[in-house]
Amino acid sequence: MTYVRHGAPALNYSACHYPGLEMAFRGPKRSLCEPYVTFLGGTAFYGRYVTHAIPDRVEAAIGLGCVNLGLMNAGVDAMGAEGMVSLANGGMATVIEVVGAQNLSNQFYRVHPRRNDRMVTPTRLFRQVFPELDLCEVHFTRHLLALMKREAPSRYDTVVEELRSAWVEHMARLLEALKGPSVLLWVVPAPLPGGEPGLDQDPLLVDRASVQAISGLVDRVVEVRETPSITAQGLLGMQIPETESPIASHVPRGALLREAAMALLDPLQELGFGPGRAFVEAGDGLRA
Repeated sequence: MTYVRHGAPALNYSACHYPGLEMAFRGPKRSLCEPYVTFLGGTAFYGRYVTHAIPDRVEAAIGLGCVNLGLMNAGVDAMGAEGMVSLANGGMATVIEVVGAQNLSNQFYRVHPRRNDRMVTPTRLFRQVFPELDLCEVHFTRHLLALMKREAPSRYDTVVEELRSAWVEHMARLLEALKGPSVLLWVVPAPLPGGEPGLDQDPLLVDRASVQAISGLVDRVVEVRETPSITAQGLLGMQIPETESPIASHVPRGALLREAAMALLDPLQELGFGPGRAFVEAGDGLRA
């Protein structure tokens, strides 16, 4: 069992690259010549500060290579890139993370094609709807939403509606492009203490109606919410340099990600991959 280590050196994420993709992913690199399951997603799959990411844990349980294409702060735009979908379609199945709705291009602003949490430029519509907002110091999507919510709450609701609609549209396009069996994983951490209401819950702006709208495009939907018992495990399974403790409070806890990995085992078994959760728990086949 791995416990949090404060003051420890930063984890080595064994950055690697895959053919046709410019981005660096968490490794070690998996072979694409053997059967594999692809994990398309963002922060939860990348597993910052977590000693064993979700795909690593699932791989240890099912005995099948798991290719981790999770990127920190990725939105649907990065996940749906042609190279990502192509690599996923070369595998046996795909697990897709439910990511936030803020990090995708929409009618109000455009995001960076790879670093989706960065707002590149506002659109003409944004300038028309929010002419009084000064964006000189705004570089990230969450900061932009907080500014709109604070300065123009009534008009902000229109942006929320647009983002949710765009999220469903982009996610549907991604899921329709995937050829093999697919599992949608919705990981919901506890709200950040002291966070601004409406902007303190990840995946940001994604609600049950949003997930329900795309559920018919996947074979299974798995929902994992942080419970008090998970929160009570603290930073179990994480290695956090002391200087990065404030950053670590903004990423999913290791105990939550471990539970998410466990929750995937039965759906994957139903699709023909692995022995299932009960067998793994009985044999302690999943890394702590």
